[in-house]
Amino acid sequence: MERLTKALESNGLFIVEDSQLQHDANGYFGEVINKLAKFENFYDDLIFKQSEISMELEKLRFEGKTNSVKFKQLLTNKMTNHTILILLKAYGLQ
Repeated sequence: MERLTKALESNGLFIVEDSQLQHDANGYFGEVINKLAKFENFYDDLIFKQSEISMELEKLRFEGKTNSVKFKQLLTNKMTNHTILILLKAYGLQ
């Protein structure tokens, strides 16, 4: 992944080059904003998928299918997504 930000010394702040960000009457746009929007879309989708997986797991539990391959795969997906969410939280991205 190409990094668009650069760290400022060791104070925890970051900057982007002027060419990466433009401004007009509607706000800011550019490659940096597009990348941020993609990340936000990814995060929203991950949260939505966690909810969908939980509902499907509950349905399979109700049907007594907790030993099925589908149940096990969904449970694995939920755990993987949860791990990603924990990493995002550790970096202050929740």
